[in-house]
Amino acid sequence: MTVLPALQAELTSATERLLATAASLSDADIAAPSLLPGWTRGHVLTHLAQNAASHINLLTWAKTGVRVPQYASIEARAAAIEAAAAQPAGRHLAGLRDGAARLSAALRDHPGEAWAAPVEG
Repeated sequence: MTVLPALQAELTSATERLLATAASLSDADIAAPSLLPGWTRGHVLTHLAQNAASHINLLTWAKTGVRVPQYASIEARAAAIEAAAAQPAGRHLAGLRDGAARLSAALRDHPGEAWAAPVEG
């Protein structure tokens, strides 16, 4: 794909901004409400960290042809976000860094022909 390098550069830049913002947050900041009704900033950061893993599932499906759903279920997704939302700021940052690194590697190593494979999110 000719657009892939530009998209990867844009994703890297956006991820760096997210990580810098997350690194500046205190535990109190994490517990504060977000702009999403009923979600704290911790909910949002948890969602973003776990979303990286969900996209790796879709990349795996595209690469192997073996159905790997983005999430086990909507209920499991919601429960996982709720369970991790109140963790300390440092744990959120570590989860974001880990998810970003794993997703970046999966995108980098994704075979060219697999980008056209149909998957469902």
